[in-house]
Amino acid sequence: MKIKKSNYIPALKYNWLTRFYDSLISKFLREKEWKKLLIVSIINQNPEKILDVGCGTATLTTMLQKVFPAAYLTGIDGDDKILAIADKKIKEAKLNIDLNKALSFKLPFADDYFDVVVSSLMLHHLSDEDKQKTLHEILRVLKPGGQFVIADWGKPNSIFIRWLFYIVQLLDGFSTTNSNVKGLLPSMIIDAGFVAVKELQRIPTILGSISIVSSKKP
Repeated sequence: MKIKKSNYIPALKYNWLTRFYDSLISKFLREKEWKKLLIVSIINQNPEKILDVGCGTATLTTMLQKVFPAAYLTGIDGDDKILAIADKKIKEAKLNIDLNKALSFKLPFADDYFDVVVSSLMLHHLSDEDKQKTLHEILRVLKPGGQFVIADWGKPNSIFIRWLFYIVQLLDGFSTTNSNVKGLLPSMIIDAGFVAVKELQRIPTILGSISIVSSKKP
């Protein structure tokens, strides 16, 4: 799939920063802590198929494969460079994970295909319109009763954290992150047709609050 550069924002906005993504996220955002919380929140302990939307360098994807070794793991992302890093990481860990280049709002999968869909720090890169398209696509590819768990920027825990989040907005854009900082993710997920929508955790970090939200397909 050809992705227009004008419509695609790399993980840290600039392509030259991509190679530093893992070290920066790990150092400043307590990454392993909230990704473990995301995994713990997965209700189905024997999922057959799991999709990681916006898998990035596949840190979460590889963690999921180790927790659910019998599951078929798939990761999608729209960035060739970050997928190359993910592929190298997966091969070094000798894991069996399928990577695909695709956009979140046009998933190349059949209806009712996955037991679990996850996403971490991806949705805030999208316009509100594309957020809604993405959520509808995730609902489509989930099996009835399947679970969607997302970890992304949420409403700040304090005024101080709100000021720190301006750093993220300078990198990732104000228009795409405004709905996150207003705490609108749960309501957007409800509007897309999910049920049992609940914010499970809000983890403060040096750059903002990470919100973990769980939901289900009816």
